[in-house]
Amino acid sequence: MIPPGQADVLLRRLAEALESPVEIFFQESGSEAGGASGSDCDPMPTLELLRLWHALREPRSRQRVLAAARQEARNLRATGATDAAAG
Repeated sequence: MIPPGQADVLLRRLAEALESPVEIFFQESGSEAGGASGSDCDPMPTLELLRLWHALREPRSRQRVLAAARQEARNLRATGATDAAAG
């Protein structure tokens, strides 16, 4: 398990690389950007995802995970665009 201090540093570095606030890692599913505070949300899903990614040693495994994540993001964008057009 990653010690809390190291996890905080890692999340800050990731947020900087993504040019996003660190709070993006703490937002609950479906919450609006900036709508959730770190004290109210659980960072464990983000840390679990990082641990799982680290456990994938084969490049093909990582490519499959990335392909699935990209498809999910495309589906969410398409759904969001449809919802915005309807509303």
